[in-house]
Amino acid sequence: MTIRTPLPNALHAAARARAIAGIARRRRMRNHPAEEALTTVAELLDNVALAFETDLPQVLNGVVITNTIPVDASLLLATAEDVVAQNKATGLPASLGQYVTSAVLGTLELPRPLHPVSAQLASQETSLRGALQLLHERHLTGAGERPEAAALYLEAAFKLHLNWARLAAAVTVDNARPCNRPTVAQ
Repeated sequence: MTIRTPLPNALHAAARARAIAGIARRRRMRNHPAEEALTTVAELLDNVALAFETDLPQVLNGVVITNTIPVDASLLLATAEDVVAQNKATGLPASLGQYVTSAVLGTLELPRPLHPVSAQLASQETSLRGALQLLHERHLTGAGERPEAAALYLEAAFKLHLNWARLAAAVTVDNARPCNRPTVAQ
């Protein structure tokens, strides 16, 4: 049995890659300080989308394998994530690839807990985590499969990731204060 077209989940992944590429291009148009990195990320994501659109699903013993990421797409996503990690000014999360692959794999991870000492920062972490969890649930359930809706969900998630990064920096500084360090009993 030969499948001649990409699977719907692969096409959803391609649409998400194109939506993220669009976000990068819109940011680039605003005279962004990371303009070159955003251009690179957008081009890489266009190629990721193309890989998902052209890679035909494998068939093993008559069973269509539905949960695989094309090798080219995987490598391109890793490169895009590296570009973002090296250029934090893009405002994109270093884990942006999971927003593409979630269409195939069905998983989205939340950022690691920050463990703030301050009650105020802990409250902010809880709020951000809850908002991100809600967006992830809607994104995974397909609420964002229309290109316009997907772009809105992705943009909102990326803004939350940016707020998370800012909070992480504040937690690092706050937790390092002498008054917040555990005292060692003598």
